[in-house]
Amino acid sequence: MAELNRRQLLKSAVAAGIVPLVPAEQLAQHEDPQRPAGRPTPFLHGVASGDPLPDRVILWTRLTLPAGRTERARATWVVAKDPELRHVVREGSTYTDASRDWTVKVDADRLKHGTTYYYAFSAEGARSEVGRTRTAVVGSPDAVRLAVVTCGDYTRGLFNAYGRLAERDDIDAVVHLGDYIYEGDKQDKVRPHIPAVELRTLAEYRGRYASYRLDANLAKMHRRHPMIWVWDDHETCDGTWRDGADPKNHDPAEDGPFSARKLAARQAAFEWLPIRLPDPRNPERIYRNFAFGNLVDLIMLDTRRIGRDRQGEGNVGEDAFTMTGVFADPARQILGKEQERWFLDSLRKSKAAWRIVGNQVMFSQLKAVGATNASNASVYTNPDQWDGYGPARDRVFDVLENKHVDDVVIVTGDVHASLALEVTRDPNNPAAYDPATSKGAVAVEFVAPSISSAGDPEPEDERRPAERLVATTEAAVPNPHLKYVRSGLNGYLLLDINRKRVEAEYWLVPFVGQPTDQEALDRSFTVPRGRAALVDRAAN
Repeated sequence: MAELNRRQLLKSAVAAGIVPLVPAEQLAQHEDPQRPAGRPTPFLHGVASGDPLPDRVILWTRLTLPAGRTERARATWVVAKDPELRHVVREGSTYTDASRDWTVKVDADRLKHGTTYYYAFSAEGARSEVGRTRTAVVGSPDAVRLAVVTCGDYTRGLFNAYGRLAERDDIDAVVHLGDYIYEGDKQDKVRPHIPAVELRTLAEYRGRYASYRLDANLAKMHRRHPMIWVWDDHETCDGTWRDGADPKNHDPAEDGPFSARKLAARQAAFEWLPIRLPDPRNPERIYRNFAFGNLVDLIMLDTRRIGRDRQGEGNVGEDAFTMTGVFADPARQILGKEQERWFLDSLRKSKAAWRIVGNQVMFSQLKAVGATNASNASVYTNPDQWDGYGPARDRVFDVLENKHVDDVVIVTGDVHASLALEVTRDPNNPAAYDPATSKGAVAVEFVAPSISSAGDPEPEDERRPAERLVATTEAAVPNPHLKYVRSGLNGYLLLDINRKRVEAEYWLVPFVGQPTDQEALDRSFTVPRGRAALVDRAAN
């Protein structure tokens, strides 16, 4: 989804940095516009790694071959201890063909935990660039550092934040919370989408991934860090839920069956992203766990496709609603019954010092009018978030409160803004939550800024009222649990985790309408072990 009131908040950025427009048919066949003269390289889309476990990691590349080739292609791969690839520890070969869009994915195993490795592919007489990756640690590590990213709209801005992230050497993994690509056909912003269509078919989804992966900043980030990714809605269609999408964005009469679109989006994503299916018998499942020793259990959710019921319609405005009617129905799901059981079990059974929950849409309440839960007088702003599935959220609160599940940090994407919140069931009830002392909070939530989807800052007088609310402290009046908000700038979130605390840093880039190598630390918070509280490091 888009900012806090969804598509209504999207506005055009200043046009800059337009790339040559390539015909959709050309890119769908992956004839690359930037292919150098002379002998072509088959590795135009670089290399990537992902889903690190203690003994293995997914390695990825793609072969760009002459159009019309039908026979399969062989690719070899090596993993080494050094960037010169002299001290090889694993090697092998595999085949790819057009049925998988010539992508290559290898689950390189028998590796050593907590170790940095270097890897490369060879095919068609050429070798790829050398990538760097890292396996997950076991035992009792002193610290783990995770970067959190989300929402990279190619048309809204350049991927400067990916570039800054690629320059860091202090990251164990990049956690991507979805909207890796955008499916729309809008062309009137910083640079045009390729192919220049609303994505519906497998060829179109493949073409969109291909165009994104030619971005130098994104390619470098993939080359430098392993990624743990889950989808949100734009990898399929804006407003996606289990069996459909927002009718403004998918009309079966015009767009065809949603099931076909959903299947095409899934296949392209699994081809182009370095993800390991947790259950090959159920390819729709992407929710999964990662452990970093006994320090961190990372729980990655799918709040979008596998189990979500259709979003409710506002009952006091277009999107505004009270927790009544359909919104109070305990049968409605955002995760689905099976995933919900898995999630709650993961929370209960975790023995790690910290539980980090990767989550697409905001878990905490966000209100336009604040009141206690019992009054049913609160007015919420976005039915696409957990607010729109209140009883499902209450079941999570039941486990956090009654099973004494402590030290939970939720990281979230989706809203194209930076927010930090203390997670409490009834934030407007002074008997349940004290914003001065954090008493009554059971977790914290960090909402990561977008990579580019916020676009560049716009004049205050051009913003819609809801966007002005997000950009100012007015949002904190009905939301006392909201401790920080920054709208209009893009960047990434960095989590530094040890046994005593989690430190969260919001790193922002000044603009995305043109290239920049600048970034700045905007705000940082400490979460002490054993206390669900946000301690502003600037105030201490």
